[in-house]
Amino acid sequence: MVDLTLVILAAGLGTRFGGDKQLAGLGPNGETMLQLSLRSAHKAGFNRAVLVIRPELAASLDRLLADKLPQDFHCDYCIQSLDDLPEDVTDYVDLETRKKPWGTAHALWSARKLITGPMAVINADDFYGDSAFSLLAQGLVNSVDDWMMVAYPIRLTLSDNGGVNRGLCEVNNGKLVDVAEWLDIQSHANELVGTFAGKQQAIASDALVSMTCWGFNADIFAVIEAQLTDFIIKHGSQAKSECYLPSVVQAKLQQNRVSEETRNVNVSVAQESWYGVTYPEDANWVKQKLFEKLATS
Repeated sequence: MVDLTLVILAAGLGTRFGGDKQLAGLGPNGETMLQLSLRSAHKAGFNRAVLVIRPELAASLDRLLADKLPQDFHCDYCIQSLDDLPEDVTDYVDLETRKKPWGTAHALWSARKLITGPMAVINADDFYGDSAFSLLAQGLVNSVDDWMMVAYPIRLTLSDNGGVNRGLCEVNNGKLVDVAEWLDIQSHANELVGTFAGKQQAIASDALVSMTCWGFNADIFAVIEAQLTDFIIKHGSQAKSECYLPSVVQAKLQQNRVSEETRNVNVSVAQESWYGVTYPEDANWVKQKLFEKLATS
């Protein structure tokens, strides 16, 4: 048996949503997305979770999860702190003006002292479906030296209420070749457009995207450290700059090409729809979809 840890990134501020999405009761019985993910992960064989949070969320999560976890499932909290950074970058940041976390790469970095083996990484405010966790568990057990992701067709991940950010993926023979963070993706004049490298560009309707549904082993932390260091040196003075996990994975892919490493990032395509809330207007639609899917399951 392989011990599988689920890392849930739950420290976000929910700025566009207008509050803590990770505490929103969107399930058919008022469950949060986080609770639904913990349930799915346990069914798939995960036996532990690490929740990366802001300190002010701890009491609410205690109440939310009290007596709700299976006896054979353990849950730890990890605080994402703005000053928990790689060495030698403090001269490049202004912690007096910085108010928001450093992004998903930094969130996972925050959990480095609690994880030594295979892990899945997801967002607290997204619904992935049972099959996504089964795919993650299978991939982590069967290919212990590789990384992996569960990708979603982009058409299943958009909002009718505004633009969204997604990691667009190039996949070849089930292996990730390239992943890049695109911003403000939305339908415009009957086509998908998004912003990449500062320019608005068209996106194929059948593109696969990362929805922060990753599988890693502990060597991810060394790659994050290097990428965070480089990122903060370049962008640390910007009040809202964020380092994203797709950028870390892309850096690893580039290292593979330079060093001729054989480690893969295996890609499985999701078998169920993804649901998430970016804007307040998304909430009622997501509630309805989750009720239709889960109320009788």
